[in-house]
Amino acid sequence: METASPSSAAGRPTTPRWWPAVAILAAVAAAVGVSLTPSINNAVRFGWMMLGPAVGLLAFLVWLLAASRLPARERLLGALLLLGLGLAASAACHPSVRVALFVHGLPLAMAATVAALAAGRELPARRRAGRLAGLLVLVWGAFCLLRLEGFDGQYLPEFSWRWSATPEERFLVDRPTAAPPAPPATAATAAAWEMGEPQWPGFRGPRRNGVAAGVVAPADWRRTPPTEAWRIPIGPGWSSFAAAGGRLFTQEQRGESELVSCYDAATGSLVWQRADAARFSEVVSGPGPRATPTLFAGRLYALGAQGLLSCLEARSGAVVWQRDLRAEFEASLPVWGFACSPLVLEGAVLVGVDGSQDRGLAAFDAATGTLRWTLAADGMNFSSCQPVEFGGQVLAVFGSRDGLVAADPRSGTAVWRFTPSRWRGPAVCQPQQLGADSLIVPLGDGVGVARLEVSRQGDVWSVREAWTTTRLKPSFNDFVVFENHLYGFDQNILACVDAATGERRWKQGRYGFGQAVLLEPAGQLLVQAESGEAVLVACDPQRFTELGRTGGLGGKTWNHPIVVGRRAVLRNGETAVSLDLPAASP
Repeated sequence: METASPSSAAGRPTTPRWWPAVAILAAVAAAVGVSLTPSINNAVRFGWMMLGPAVGLLAFLVWLLAASRLPARERLLGALLLLGLGLAASAACHPSVRVALFVHGLPLAMAATVAALAAGRELPARRRAGRLAGLLVLVWGAFCLLRLEGFDGQYLPEFSWRWSATPEERFLVDRPTAAPPAPPATAATAAAWEMGEPQWPGFRGPRRNGVAAGVVAPADWRRTPPTEAWRIPIGPGWSSFAAAGGRLFTQEQRGESELVSCYDAATGSLVWQRADAARFSEVVSGPGPRATPTLFAGRLYALGAQGLLSCLEARSGAVVWQRDLRAEFEASLPVWGFACSPLVLEGAVLVGVDGSQDRGLAAFDAATGTLRWTLAADGMNFSSCQPVEFGGQVLAVFGSRDGLVAADPRSGTAVWRFTPSRWRGPAVCQPQQLGADSLIVPLGDGVGVARLEVSRQGDVWSVREAWTTTRLKPSFNDFVVFENHLYGFDQNILACVDAATGERRWKQGRYGFGQAVLLEPAGQLLVQAESGEAVLVACDPQRFTELGRTGGLGGKTWNHPIVVGRRAVLRNGETAVSLDLPAASP
């Protein structure tokens, strides 16, 4: 039985040293475990997810080649097979799997290498080498059979078989990509349609605060659940809906075309669609637009994930004007794509540009598309401009690398800038105005929130930080405010925080990385769970109470729901559904 390999300096056989390999594998496993822990800051999680396997591999090779005490041929062969077969798998696998191959496949391959080298030491060297090669072929080869559909909010990979059709491919079989805009059903229908005052003009509603201020009555879905009005397939994308005049407007991907689409709110049938040759996709979230279109004065303003800003006629989808932000402003493509939902304020369309020469925020004339002004706001930004009013002045608040900037929408002047103490950009979620002189500000992806007090004496502005808390750490899921309390997601768990003090009242309800709309008249939350379920929760700072749930959508759902009257409209990257909410509980 072979228990030793090379000889020591004294001529005695030495035993392989396994404990460093075990320690390295344990450390890599711990790093992956940290990346899957939602309570930890997202930037930290992502760093551990990528650095853990990379540093682990370097340490593993040092152990294998210099400190394992294995025979020289076995050490060299192990390293060559581990790296060579890994590179071959990277070339042969589906392109989407390469990140998972590194993050998940590499630790498994290192563990398989140790297992093969440690087991069967009594076997001849050639058989041990064959066993090592076979085991690594199985590990690396398994990833070649898969396709990665993305990651969920906890960074868990979502695999499917490589040869199976994607949801988008199945969708396109029935609804192929449209080239030109599809005309309305009839010219008479187009002429007769009037937009009127939008009930839900764009991202997160009339005030961009996730509040449905309509006629929704208190309900108990456990006794009277919502009923489904219609359900339709839809192209991938993380846009929400805008609503006006019985129509719904959103953005979606269809093949190599990025679409702005209009649907009939009563039936879900397609009214028109506008297609542009553009496609954005990344490994975590998949393909499709990220922003939500905005309705204003009979027109629809939409920003595509590749930076194409469009003004369309809401009636027909006809193009009024377009601006290519990447081409015109030398803007870099954000890692998650352009996600800023256009804000129309004081006759200007405000969007994050992230361009060169300090052009981070830009305003275009809403009617003509002419550039009005630009403002420095460095760094990538995945949030949208938020309208606020302080000291009798309407401002647009926007996030930058260094904090918040409040701009005069007419001139583009930076009225004030402020960096909260725990600010960790880029900005992802929306700030919320609280009363006449306060602002609740998310501090970054999974960092926390702060309350700012804003005051004005003549032309002099003052901003101070009242409190900061890590008891509510929104990631890309915004919060709402009701009766001086914040309701939102502390990463993947719903929480309630006192807006006056920042103290948490409760944390309960594991709905993943979901979204929420406040049903203000009812004092209830409609929670869109990451799993696709729709959940009703009471806005009660004293206790958490779930009032029922319904299937809603299936699959990963990060899109914001909307509520217009007594109808909720939900969507994700595959399906859209309309729910009739009960008038009241009996």
